Amino acid sequence: MKEAKGTFNVLASVEKHIESLKPLLPKQAIVCIGEYTIKNLLKAPGVDKHSPLPILIEKSSDEIYKWMPKGFNPYYVLDFDDVKNEMHFWYDVLPYVSKDNSVIESLKKKSLEKLHGAIIYSSVWDGIGSASLPTFISKFRTSRINSLAISILPSKLQPIDTHFNAYAALQMCQTIEGAIVLLLDKDHLERYQGVNRQGAPIKGADAANYLVNLFLSKETLVDEVAEIAKTFNIKLFTPLLVTGASHKIYGSLENMLDTALLKPFFDFDLSTASLLYVLLRIPPTLKDKLPRDKIENAIVNWFSGKATLKSIYITEPVYTEDMNDRVDIALLIGGFDTAKLFADMEKKTASLKSKAIDRGAMVQDGQIVFTPEPIEPEAKTPKDAEITQKPEETKDETPKTEETLSSAEITTPTEEAPSVSEQTSTIPPADNVAIIAEEAEATAEQVSENTSAIPAQTGTEPSAASLEKMEEPKEQAKPRRARRTRKKTS
Repeated sequence: MKEAKGTFNVLASVEKHIESLKPLLPKQAIVCIGEYTIKNLLKAPGVDKHSPLPILIEKSSDEIYKWMPKGFNPYYVLDFDDVKNEMHFWYDVLPYVSKDNSVIESLKKKSLEKLHGAIIYSSVWDGIGSASLPTFISKFRTSRINSLAISILPSKLQPIDTHFNAYAALQMCQTIEGAIVLLLDKDHLERYQGVNRQGAPIKGADAANYLVNLFLSKETLVDEVAEIAKTFNIKLFTPLLVTGASHKIYGSLENMLDTALLKPFFDFDLSTASLLYVLLRIPPTLKDKLPRDKIENAIVNWFSGKATLKSIYITEPVYTEDMNDRVDIALLIGGFDTAKLFADMEKKTASLKSKAIDRGAMVQDGQIVFTPEPIEPEAKTPKDAEITQKPEETKDETPKTEETLSSAEITTPTEEAPSVSEQTSTIPPADNVAIIAEEAEATAEQVSENTSAIPAQTGTEPSAASLEKMEEPKEQAKPRRARRTRKKTS
């Protein structure tokens, strides 16, 4: 008896089979633009093998590959290595990124299944970030793919040119229908402190990574936010974030939200907000303690007195595999007053506008010359294609001969008849009888001509060709002459 070579591992085999059944293309894509955000995203646990399609965009691809951790393979890298011109300001980069469609074309070729959405994660203080952010929002919109952009605004300590780039990026985003931009201020982001689901500390830009991963855990998040944003025509949002909050320690969702309000990512007036989207990530152990109706009541009660919201959308929670009691909450708040934000940016960047105006990138009043791409028409379904081709399939392909041509095809076109209103206005009532008589005379002439075309009867039987010619006038009568009008005599 031969000794068995090894024991068959059923669990490993099942896991391998399930892995093979996963779709080849994730249903989301993340576009990361700029050195600051790329380096943050590539830090653990920012990106792992289960992440959606990562698309990285920066000036040099060599630099991007240096930042990548071992074993990480991006889906697409877009660089500007071949551009020799200066790329400091947004208007230096905009012509190049606008013409490049390689990212969108690559996504279209990857799978027949449409993406559920794209998350764009970008800093906007340099030329590449400020030009690429609105451009890719527009390109995804053109392809009928919803996108949600996380925009990192420059620090107050950064020079004026960085704020000018950020101002231009937000102005261009405002012109794009369906744009959704989450505003995060770099100063606020760098000061953030919290803990993750394992109790480990989160500091600074790691919080943005945590927010991205929370968004990616909800496959339909981008489409849901896009729907309510479109309904209320709101483009600018900012998040409040609760990370790894122990339900046992905090005792309630209201207490967790109080701490989130103490750590905002952006200065804004909550009382002016009008729209709210809420996503929770909780372990299954809290499923009974935090049913959806209890979550809704807690959120509504907490906002009572703080803001008059037109709409509150609380999506289905994401349940984790953890066995702890930690809760993550992301609140996307929109519709707040942005007048002070843009007024401050315009005042700070006034000295740089003249240069942009001279280049034709801005008009005299400071508005940006940015035209979003038109939306592509929806592709026809197989059923639509079948309906379109049906008339061609039934078309008679028999070649026409001189005998089979109808009289309408060989008759020269006549003068177009006047409209009914023209006839009524030009014909006096007294002349109606005369015109009717003329039409009767014309009809009699036509009958006479048809009769003269019939061959005389002889003792022999007429041929088939002659019979066909005899019947032809009956089937195709000559076109009726245009109705003539008679001028009224004085």
